[in-house]
Amino acid sequence: MQVEQISYGSLKRRRMKGYQIIGKSPGVDATVSSEFCKWAPSHNSLEVASDAAAQDAWGLSFFPLSDYFYAVARSVHGGPEYSGRGGLAVVTNALVMSRKQLVAYEFHAVDTARTALALGNLILQMDRDETLPTVTLTGRPLSLQPPTSDFTDSKPALLPGHAVNWIARETVSLLRDNRKVMIVGKCDPLPILTLMLDQLSPTERSETSFACGLKPSSRRDFRVQFTQDPMAPKLQKELDRSGIAPIDVARVLVETK
Repeated sequence: MQVEQISYGSLKRRRMKGYQIIGKSPGVDATVSSEFCKWAPSHNSLEVASDAAAQDAWGLSFFPLSDYFYAVARSVHGGPEYSGRGGLAVVTNALVMSRKQLVAYEFHAVDTARTALALGNLILQMDRDETLPTVTLTGRPLSLQPPTSDFTDSKPALLPGHAVNWIARETVSLLRDNRKVMIVGKCDPLPILTLMLDQLSPTERSETSFACGLKPSSRRDFRVQFTQDPMAPKLQKELDRSGIAPIDVARVLVETK
């Protein structure tokens, strides 16, 4: 299966400076590129845990680009920001998949991302070629063990299994009540997202945009988001004002012992 791709980050070019499309494959048109720019994160958008290095931070997101195309995107830190703002630039690499292609993956964006990574895609690209090749994916997702922490299970799980299961079930229930959801507190998003998507039908998955590892932003209207920050009165008020249902990880741990 040949899949289009696109990348976005901070770059200094003769005709434009700042966050912009770095490169794309030939099948990605201007309309899709423009829509992608509305969702892609920019400077200082990645969450970095207090006990982790900035270079290890990553984000995963899934969102529509049109009635026919969707993005499965992974964001990481690249090199130093050239503009003098300090810190590291955020680089987002994404698969641009048609509805027909995602049907083959049953619209399971986490399985899609994990398959792509296992095949050497969705990684930081050091070149700055404006024309990218298409990506070759298997016709169906690879058979991989469910994640317990991150993409490579490189660290111990932050939550016990019963809490992961509870959060996933509650998220599905809220989505079916037509609510947007913010999962608040320290957790491993991938296991929760995997179980959430496992419980949704392919049609429901196609309608469930999500992001993890990215700082919440009103500009990016995801249906499911994560924040590693603890629940606080100010955050609670912001979520209430935005009509977003919170799931407080700390409270879940207390109430599901």
